[in-house]
Amino acid sequence: MLSKDMLKDVEIIYKSKNYHDLINIEHLSENTNDIKPDTCFICIKGNKFDSHDLISTIKPILIIASRQIETDIPYIIVKDTIKILPLLSIRFYDNPSEKLDLIGVTGTDGKTTTALIIKQLLDHYKPCGYVGTNGFIIKNHLANNRLTTPKPILLNRFLHQIVKEKLPYATLEVSSQGIDLHRIDYLKFKIAIFTNLSHEHLDHHKTLENYFLAKLKLFQMLDENSYAIVNSDALPYADRIINSTKAKVITYGKSATCDFQIANIITTLDETTFDLITKTKVFSKININLFGDYNVYNATSALATLHTLGFDLSEIIPKLIHLKEIDGRTHFINCGQPFDVIVDFAHTPNALESLLSNVKSVITNKIIVVFGAAGERDSTKRPLMGKVADNYASTIILTSEDPKSEATLDIISDISKGINDVFKTIIIPNRKKAIIKALELAEIDDVVIITGKGNEKYEMFNGYIVEHNDIAIAGEYLSKKYQPQYIYSIANL
Repeated sequence: MLSKDMLKDVEIIYKSKNYHDLINIEHLSENTNDIKPDTCFICIKGNKFDSHDLISTIKPILIIASRQIETDIPYIIVKDTIKILPLLSIRFYDNPSEKLDLIGVTGTDGKTTTALIIKQLLDHYKPCGYVGTNGFIIKNHLANNRLTTPKPILLNRFLHQIVKEKLPYATLEVSSQGIDLHRIDYLKFKIAIFTNLSHEHLDHHKTLENYFLAKLKLFQMLDENSYAIVNSDALPYADRIINSTKAKVITYGKSATCDFQIANIITTLDETTFDLITKTKVFSKININLFGDYNVYNATSALATLHTLGFDLSEIIPKLIHLKEIDGRTHFINCGQPFDVIVDFAHTPNALESLLSNVKSVITNKIIVVFGAAGERDSTKRPLMGKVADNYASTIILTSEDPKSEATLDIISDISKGINDVFKTIIIPNRKKAIIKALELAEIDDVVIITGKGNEKYEMFNGYIVEHNDIAIAGEYLSKKYQPQYIYSIANL
């Protein structure tokens, strides 16, 4: 792509003397470790690093900056490289979102599960790509993805690859920080889904209102030909979204006024059933092989999505019982032990309460919960999570969970402020030892719940990472004790 085409109508504050409009750009990057022949490099000032200061270490063909730099390489200065980056990205990758039915899923909880349920259901008909917390999935290829919503270059590169592979659909997890940091600017969404909103990410947004306003931007991006699928039970936010979008609105929830009304949820550790009432038909005793009433909401939004895309609910609904487990979400480990073990990603107060309350409603024995809270993240949610655990668990084991630069014991202290019954609390900073302790304490028909990391394969400390996987650790311990011939390992997950 020629520089004049990529920079068309972009306000340029300064051009170096050696800049010209016919620079041929073959690669776009904001990462100093990703420089290829004929790269256009965009300087970004982040919270910790400013790549303007690293220009002397790289040799791109063109540099786009937001301040003066010392270099012999052709460069221009624009007002804000962060805001211009998504425009350059969609141009370089030829507007991939306009060639797809792009489905964006946003909300505090349920993004990953909802996006992957939609993908699984669509895959029965035509292939669907996926971009989110669980990586980048296209057909049988899976690539890792560090951020829930990738930065603009990588995101548009992924979408371009989906188009190149001739997939008609893609689901995208849309995080509030991704919206705030302009990662989805200029994308064209066919459908946007709002799952819920509760306490999270206040380290970034500062207030719950700011957090919601970031989510709202996704629905304000939609045009009259798009659809907003909204959880009407997520009040007052649902009403505000409905009143702020130009899109056609489809609602789901327990209210009789919903387009997709959920009723008669029955959940056990083995199965979940519910009724679905639409404007034209009632579907009774739908069976979904995912645990919990929260997954009924996720599945219903997925059904609403496929119905909006023109698929027949009568054909789709029977496929819910055959859904594959969502990686790292409500994963049951069974190695013949006389108690249940669940590993889940729940890392917000709402997600933890949803999980624990659902389990509590179907068992009479003890719940032993193992969790912590991530460092360098919203510290105000920590005592709230402690309170949730206190309300439902018989034993609470507090441990590390990606503490990063924070001290694990300081994080645990924050969580403990929400726990009234200190005598039910055990503190074990080493996460592996904490998991093993929970399994040692479990008795017949108890439930051990390990939350916060799901199927993640490492734990992050201050400047280094350690191989760690909750599922593998619990599985290895249980298999040695109850089923010696079956061994878990991280490599097999």
